[in-house]
Amino acid sequence: MKKTILLILMLCCIATRMAAQSTVSVGYCAGEATDKGSISTEGKAWVSGAIYLPPDMLAPYKGNAITQLRAAMATKVNVDSLVLWVRTSLSGENLAEAVITTKTTPKLAKGWNEATLSSPLPLPTGQGLYIGMSYHQKAAAAALSVVGSQIDNACWVQLGKDAKWQDMSSAGILSIEAVVEGTNVPQHDLGLAAAMANTHDDASLTKMQVTVVNNGQLPVTGFTLQTRYEQGTEAYSQHFDTRLAWGEKAVVEYQIPNLSTVTYGDIMVSLASIDDGEDETATNNSIKAKFALVKKILIEDFTTEPCGNCPRVSGYLHTVLSQEPYKSRAIVVCHHSGYKYDWLTQSCDEKLAARFVVGYSPAIMIDRKPIWMDGALHSCPEMNELQAAVAYVLQDAAHVSINISADYNDVTQQLNITVSGKRDELKAQNPVITLYLTEDDVKAVSQAGATGGYWHQDVVRAFSSDFGEPISWEGNQYEYHHSFNISDDWVKDKMHIVAVVSNLDASNNKNCQVDNVETTGFPQSGQTQGVEGVSNSSTTISTEYFTADGQRLGQPRKGLMIVRKTDADGHVHSFKSLR
Repeated sequence: MKKTILLILMLCCIATRMAAQSTVSVGYCAGEATDKGSISTEGKAWVSGAIYLPPDMLAPYKGNAITQLRAAMATKVNVDSLVLWVRTSLSGENLAEAVITTKTTPKLAKGWNEATLSSPLPLPTGQGLYIGMSYHQKAAAAALSVVGSQIDNACWVQLGKDAKWQDMSSAGILSIEAVVEGTNVPQHDLGLAAAMANTHDDASLTKMQVTVVNNGQLPVTGFTLQTRYEQGTEAYSQHFDTRLAWGEKAVVEYQIPNLSTVTYGDIMVSLASIDDGEDETATNNSIKAKFALVKKILIEDFTTEPCGNCPRVSGYLHTVLSQEPYKSRAIVVCHHSGYKYDWLTQSCDEKLAARFVVGYSPAIMIDRKPIWMDGALHSCPEMNELQAAVAYVLQDAAHVSINISADYNDVTQQLNITVSGKRDELKAQNPVITLYLTEDDVKAVSQAGATGGYWHQDVVRAFSSDFGEPISWEGNQYEYHHSFNISDDWVKDKMHIVAVVSNLDASNNKNCQVDNVETTGFPQSGQTQGVEGVSNSSTTISTEYFTADGQRLGQPRKGLMIVRKTDADGHVHSFKSLR
């Protein structure tokens, strides 16, 4: 009998110690990892990634300490060492660190790598922490594991020891976690990690998508969310019979009515209750939903035939854009200006070069955003620089949607375009829209720096405005119409319509950034009948002549020339002439 009582007492003591000292993983990925990395840089380098845990996220664990760090590697190929660390700032000193290499025990591994700190790191009061990893690569290695969808502060990246840190949270969530241990770990703690709203598929409904994570020790069998428009009065409740164990997450989807009146406020989502008790942490129980507008970026390539470096950089650009996710979300327009000009130069090319002070080619501008050391433009970028810049700008959110419809009449040779869309809280003070008609596979006359045949891509054939025309809004919606006359010299099957929405600020080039861009192919000829009195061509207002190698001539001469004619409606067509 005494032995039985003693055994029960021992088990109770063990249970008490287990209950008193608990652990929980703190981060955004909920234990998820991937073996397909998408962020990289070339050559030997240190690559770092980090997540930021703000003070309110750490507050529920006050009095506890970080005892372990965890980070997942999408690959270990070309990687020889990994440092896991904790900092108060991205470029600060390590408060704690652990090193894992190909020779340590345990060894560096593909997938999750875990390291116990030499001594626990007490959580600071009122101070946020960066939990990060730095790996050394002998050659290019896309080793960062990025999962899920966008969450603020969940993906900071540094591509090189001396490179700038970039907030790439739009790419997803880094698989990094801190293991917190102590006596003050919540038993019930359901948190809202992310929320998206899409109001563009159905005019009467707004679709919601919310990510819920169980940060508590005990499982949750169900919960209720409450959703309301920030500028509205009604709240909408939805209950979910969703079981979540500790560390698990779920993405729930539901719909709420779309407001009949136009508002630009946020959509607020909050945790109303859980089915299994009281939620012990209020700091992670509410979130603002992000509008899920499709974001694409505009890459403007200033290139000319006299430019010997242009073919090389064009090759870099198209190599980067052949990869996912870039190829489906980046749109290129080539301006034949910067370093001299050639037979493909349009007036908008020259005016944009003057506006953005482009005195050289090749020069790359992405969303007209000042992301480079020398501003919005970068001359002769390397391929890794282009890849990093494209990934960086893709993290931006779009605030306006773009839908393009068009019809073409073979008889009148007129292309009619309608662009429409909606906005949320558009940040541009003076939003304007620009249309470009571009053509691929235009054979060069005399491209410097190219061997053999060279074909230009994304050539501007026509445009609606040099810098954009004002958008007329009806509430939060717009519709824009424009028509182009199409030249017989253009190959319609190789052409695209590009619509750009940007801000216009004539006094500040840094305030002319692109919000969103969209493209579509040239439409097939419709059934529209010809209209009497409509001319098939416009009046030619200027004619220019160029030598075969692209040099401008004062007047026509015998031999092969390139003739460029500009019509009154602004469209330009070029052709070869032999006298």
